[in-house]
Amino acid sequence: MFYVNISVENNNVLGSFIADSYFFEPSKYDYAFYLYKDGEKIETKWYTDNMKAEFLIEKFDGVFYIKAFVRDKAHGDKRTFDSEKISIDI
Repeated sequence: MFYVNISVENNNVLGSFIADSYFFEPSKYDYAFYLYKDGEKIETKWYTDNMKAEFLIEKFDGVFYIKAFVRDKAHGDKRTFDSEKISIDI
């Protein structure tokens, strides 16, 4: 099973791709993340080997979610996964 975790810490929205599978080999993939606020993409983290992303946010009011992209390094195949939506009102 695969999913994207979203959380808030200080002025950061944190996202991480979680692979709950014995057969998944993280080193065979690259990961990218988009941060959405109120349905609009506001920031991008391009493909890296890191299964986590950190987004510095100045204005927290809104509904946020993260879309994670997983790309097979050898074949270029991509899959996407969305986090749950969280409402932040600070």
